[in-house]
Amino acid sequence: MRFFRIVALMMIAALLLSACGAATATTADEMTPSGQRFLLALPRLVMDVDDSGQVTLGGLGMDDLSSLIPGMAMEPIAINPYYVDWMKNTDVQHVELVHTNNGIFLYVNGELLPYLAWDGESLSNVGSVAGMANIPYAQLISLLVPIIERTGLDVALRFPTQEGAEPIAMRDPEAAPEPVMAEAGPSSVITHIDVDYDANGVPMIAGITSRDLLAATNVGLPVDLTPESIAAIQQYGIENLRLISANDGIYISVNDMPLPHIAYDTNVLDSAAGLYAQVNPDSPYINLANLLLPQLANVDFDMKVSFPAAQ
Repeated sequence: MRFFRIVALMMIAALLLSACGAATATTADEMTPSGQRFLLALPRLVMDVDDSGQVTLGGLGMDDLSSLIPGMAMEPIAINPYYVDWMKNTDVQHVELVHTNNGIFLYVNGELLPYLAWDGESLSNVGSVAGMANIPYAQLISLLVPIIERTGLDVALRFPTQEGAEPIAMRDPEAAPEPVMAEAGPSSVITHIDVDYDANGVPMIAGITSRDLLAATNVGLPVDLTPESIAAIQQYGIENLRLISANDGIYISVNDMPLPHIAYDTNVLDSAAGLYAQVNPDSPYINLANLLLPQLANVDFDMKVSFPAAQ
């Protein structure tokens, strides 16, 4: 019930703030596979955080919103002041999440960061994989795919700013988020590996098992699985897992079914490295992040791990 109350209050707030901007429209066809229309697009909801962590929506607190509908009382929304101070001291003025049929886009100070991308197939596969793992509401996830694809939401958190700090403009809410389109180019590192496990949990790569390596070098690698682990994997119906790191993102699939992936390009990775340095000014890993994060776009990594079929 709490979830539906939050959704109801968000829609009420959206109506109150409808003059503040255009709806966050998706590019999906409003006609669902069932032949019925569905489209929900709300304007950007800006939530302001004060120094104590209290959150207001368009200047309205939860008490103000709750009073609009009797019986819809909501507890105040608050963020730990520690994180508010962290954002303020490192000049993170706003964080924004934009939900479209292409994924959930993440912006910090108006800059796009690596984000969760999907299409109808990968969204449907989430329900299938969740069902294999006996995750609660797996069937509901599959049923909601047509709704998820046709819902446009834009929620921004605006933090207190330092005294004298130059205001940073938020992204234009009327400009639809554009999925990254990384340019294909030569890779600096190419790694393609197949790993096959047997029923005893012993892996094989290029015809060499971990036992062969141990016998030849007396060096054991922590890659073996127990027979019990293999049996559990078989029970869930998992035949293979695949991880791909390409110039436009990181992809995961289960039983050759692609799932939503992390999307990026070189510019997005540069922004991520810059943000890490900004919010962790004392970190000893800033130089490493500046070196490695942008290089993800130059890595061609593909590893497929297969498991024996259940008897």
